Amino acid sequence: MTSFIDKLHDASLVAVNFDWQSRTCSFNFSGAPHKLEPFTVTFCSVTKLLIPASYPWGSSVSVLEFRDRGEGLYELAMQSGDTITVVAPSYSFKADGFAAA
Repeated sequence: MTSFIDKLHDASLVAVNFDWQSRTCSFNFSGAPHKLEPFTVTFCSVTKLLIPASYPWGSSVSVLEFRDRGEGLYELAMQSGDTITVVAPSYSFKADGFAAA
């Protein structure tokens, strides 16, 4: 079964917020082809966060692909050619009052 996280292609990333004390990282999106309203993906107990912004393929705010590499390693490949890396044991999804883990 495909989850919302597997459908992040073309989602528009607006902001990344990291709360140092709680070790949570929230990715705020303005929408995606399958979900037109804004939504947030939050990672909990983050131990590593890498956010390159070198734009090797040109400037873009769109997600190319979300990858779950297993063992808490997640990657957001951006259409700019950058790959955002998060190491965390879990994540959750929230949009307009709807939440899913």
